[in-house]
Amino acid sequence: MKLKNNALFIADSHYNKQRTVLLDLLMDIESGKVKTEQLILMGDIFDFLSSYVPYFVKINKTVIDLINKISENIEVIYFEGNHDFLLERTFPNAKVYKREQQPVFIEHEGKSIALSHGDIFTPFGYNLYTYVLRTKWLLKFLNIFDINNIITKKIDKALMNKEICSCYEGFNDKIEQRLKLYKADLVIEGHFHQNVLNENYINLPSLFCDRQYVIYKQRRFILVSI
Repeated sequence: MKLKNNALFIADSHYNKQRTVLLDLLMDIESGKVKTEQLILMGDIFDFLSSYVPYFVKINKTVIDLINKISENIEVIYFEGNHDFLLERTFPNAKVYKREQQPVFIEHEGKSIALSHGDIFTPFGYNLYTYVLRTKWLLKFLNIFDINNIITKKIDKALMNKEICSCYEGFNDKIEQRLKLYKADLVIEGHFHQNVLNENYINLPSLFCDRQYVIYKQRRFILVSI
């Protein structure tokens, strides 16, 4: 991976039928109203999406098709999050980084940059949970019992009712911990929805909560409001 000028970062839009700001931004990118040569999706772009859960592929089809259309002309890089995973089949033209491949380290203008969705460096229990959840045979097995989408519709409703925008008390201490774990000159991650930009650490804004994204232009990471 190589960071390009005018790269556009989107994180934590948690797209569903009630949180549609992602669709508006993607339409502007596809039309050329918002210009970029590199679209970097930093995880939890959808409230839930996996290639092996047909219901969520179906209800997110409009956005999936739009991302695939954009990827025909613009480089699309997708860092899987804790809400969207096993996506290579759904986005064949994108470069998809699974959780176990993160962080991704790149060298840029003499600095090491670490990128990830952010749900890494976590306790054993969480790691086991995410491993099991990403097991293809388990998802296929559960689909057998999802008669008339009774299970997936309940999950969808629960996620829509979940409050995702909040302030993380003591987040400055969290930043110091994260920097020690990543061991890079600059860390870029999402997941925490805290919208922090400084010289060594960027916690990308939640597109839904803050209605903002980040663009890299003229050697600077810049917040852009919608």
